[in-house]
Amino acid sequence: MTTYVVVDNDVHNPDEYAKYLALITPTVEQFGGTYVIRAGEILFADTDWRPDRMVVIAFAKEENALAWVTSPEVTPIHDMRRANASSKLIVIRGVDE
Repeated sequence: MTTYVVVDNDVHNPDEYAKYLALITPTVEQFGGTYVIRAGEILFADTDWRPDRMVVIAFAKEENALAWVTSPEVTPIHDMRRANASSKLIVIRGVDE
């Protein structure tokens, strides 16, 4: 079942955040993830919620998504995200077809 990592980032240090992006991107592929949304343009909202940088990553297997967010090798890179953005991250199962 496809499992998604959804991240809502409000970037407050763009230069350092760019360094994070350069490091995190290869790890997504390494763990079998694919970017579905990466700071896409919001076309409509019926709320005041306006994520600065919304990211959705699809993983074919739940274990890959969980391994990516908890990997000791990737943890310091996730720490960079949290240090340079107000960030909320969740892992969520997709629809069981």
